[in-house]
Amino acid sequence: MTLPFTLTVFIATLFCIIRKPRRWHEAAFAAPAAALLLAFGVIDLGDASYIWSLVWNATLSLIGIMALTALLDDNGFFRWAALHVVRRYHRHPLRLLAGFAVLSCLITTFFNNDGTVLIMTPIVLEATALLGMGTKARIAFLLGVGFMADTASATLLVSNLTNILTSDYFGISFGDYARHMAFPGLAASAATVAVLLIAMRRTIARDAASAPADRVYPEPISAIRDRALFGWSWLALALILAGYLLSERLGLPVSFIACGGALALWLAGLLRRSVDTGRLVRRTPWLIVVFALAMNLVVYALHVQGATDWFPALLEPIAQGGTASAVFGSGLLFSLLAAASNNLPAVLVSSLSISQTGDPGVLPFASLIGLSVGAKLTPIGSLATLLWLGLLRRDGVEMTWGQYLRYGLTLTLPVLLVSLGALWLQTALGG
Repeated sequence: MTLPFTLTVFIATLFCIIRKPRRWHEAAFAAPAAALLLAFGVIDLGDASYIWSLVWNATLSLIGIMALTALLDDNGFFRWAALHVVRRYHRHPLRLLAGFAVLSCLITTFFNNDGTVLIMTPIVLEATALLGMGTKARIAFLLGVGFMADTASATLLVSNLTNILTSDYFGISFGDYARHMAFPGLAASAATVAVLLIAMRRTIARDAASAPADRVYPEPISAIRDRALFGWSWLALALILAGYLLSERLGLPVSFIACGGALALWLAGLLRRSVDTGRLVRRTPWLIVVFALAMNLVVYALHVQGATDWFPALLEPIAQGGTASAVFGSGLLFSLLAAASNNLPAVLVSSLSISQTGDPGVLPFASLIGLSVGAKLTPIGSLATLLWLGLLRRDGVEMTWGQYLRYGLTLTLPVLLVSLGALWLQTALGG
């Protein structure tokens, strides 16, 4: 009866995470589930220690990156960038859509996908309201943010929590990750912009109202609260990127660099008295540590009980069928896994399954495309999507599951095939 009990706990936990009753944090559902499995002996403290050894670097990295994002956002850094886009392209809706998508791509790539959703969604909601756009055109612009937040998140190791978890599991350094995934990630980002423009051009042309002729937009620099801290922010970002590139040589986990960069910028702001420490503490996702550990324990319990044994058996012949089969076949398989169960539970299943096939080869990288791009097929595929949908509801923009699925299939499949194609091409050429 242990397996049915474990499955019931997992399904109930996933249901609560998706539905978010009373808008509680995901950790409020995952932690009791893990505690229940520990109490009933399905898993033990040794399993918890093993899972913590897998997730600590990823979760602390996310905290450091989100703290850094909050510091930059409080000083107006991202609004400054958005105002540049609006002032330049407000009379050209399609160019504006592309501009916001590219900005979302940059934030996702160098920070993370959850930060992109939290930062860009309110900015796009405000900008499209100021421009007098109708509901359908606003949704088109919001899709640009929501989809780019995940499709661009395969590019660098720090762009997504799943990237760090997978890299830690297989011992992939920041530099090795970039060498394998920068090209597929950039291909996915470019394909996202192209597909958005093609799919949404008629909607925007029909529904987007022209901006009033006398509309005056603020100067971008007016968004910056502390100009000296703004200058230091660029230095901090450059040093953090250099630290990432040198992390393997220095023997430092990426979490040390991310948290160290956030701490340095916070101290600079504190010296200038331009940082609201209380607000920073509130905006930093401390509960993600609890959630990542607890949710992975729940998934690991399924693995221990044999509930995931079918996946390695399905994956092995695909992995042994040649480069094209390994990339496209496994990429689609990982996409379906993430779309059906959410990419955070899926990342542990995929890593454990790949390790059972022998030589992982290209499989970890194909899995990351599936866990980021392929997860967009359904509204439950990633936490960033669930967060994005919640922000839309809060602002009165409703999107049903049926509407999302139509957009998901239209926008995701071409981008998924392009990014997997880029990975296959790079692998076939010996990259």
